[in-house]
Amino acid sequence: MRGTGTTASVIPGARTTFVALTGVLALTLAACGKDDTAPALPPLGPAVAPPTVRAEGPVPDSPALRAAILDAQALPDGYAALPDPAAGSTAGSGSSTDPAQCAKVLAPVAQQAPDAAARATATFGGLDFASIDIDAAAYAGDGAARAFTAVQTLLRDCGSYSGTDAADPSATIEFRVGSLEQPAAGDAATAYRVVTTSQGFTLYSAVSLALVGSTVVQIAMSGAKEPDAQQLSALTVAQVRKLRGESGP
Repeated sequence: MRGTGTTASVIPGARTTFVALTGVLALTLAACGKDDTAPALPPLGPAVAPPTVRAEGPVPDSPALRAAILDAQALPDGYAALPDPAAGSTAGSGSSTDPAQCAKVLAPVAQQAPDAAARATATFGGLDFASIDIDAAAYAGDGAARAFTAVQTLLRDCGSYSGTDAADPSATIEFRVGSLEQPAAGDAATAYRVVTTSQGFTLYSAVSLALVGSTVVQIAMSGAKEPDAQQLSALTVAQVRKLRGESGP
C-alpha cells in the first residue's frame, strides 16, 4: 500500500477508540490489498516493581499535566496533533471483549487505575494510518506506584483475548499481548506490544509505560506495520525529561 502523503487525520488514536480503529483500518487496507499474517509474540516477562518510596513534591493538576505532554514538534516527522477527545466521549461503545476486563488494555492509565488526581491525553495522526497516543495520570501518595502495577497486572491477565466490533458483531477481533525490550526510563519503566487481527488484517501497537514521581505516562505507537522500537524509546526518554522539567533534547 502506498502512502497518501498526508496525515491520517480520519483515524483516531489507538487507545481512545481502539476497536473502532481496527474496523476502519481493515476496510481501508482491504481497498489497498493489504493481507498480513501477524508474527508470534514473545510472552511478557516478570512485572517491573515500582519504587517503594512514596513520591515527593506536589501532584500536578490536569492543565499542568497536559502541558507536560510532548507536542507534535517532538515527534517523528509526519505526525500532527488531533483534537482531544470530547469529555464523556463514548467512542467504541457497543464493542465487547472476552474476558470483559481486557477491554481496558491500551486504555489511558486513569481509566485502568481510578482515583487519579489529574489526567491528560494527546493523540497524533501520521502517514499510512499511523498514530501516537500519549496519556498521563498523576496520583497522591503511593497511587502512581499502584497504578503502574495495576496496568502490568491487567496485561498479564490478558495475554490473548478476543472481541467484537459494534459495527459488525459477526467479525471477530483477536488481540495478542507480548513483551517489548526498551531501555530503562524514569523511576521505573516497562514496555509491551499488542497485535490486533480481524478478517486477515493486522494492526500493530508498541507501548511504553513509565513511572515519573507521582505520574504514570503511557506512550503507544500504532499502525499497519510494526512501529519503530527506537523511536518509541526516544519518545519515552523525551517525555520523561519533560515531566521532570528538564531541558534539552
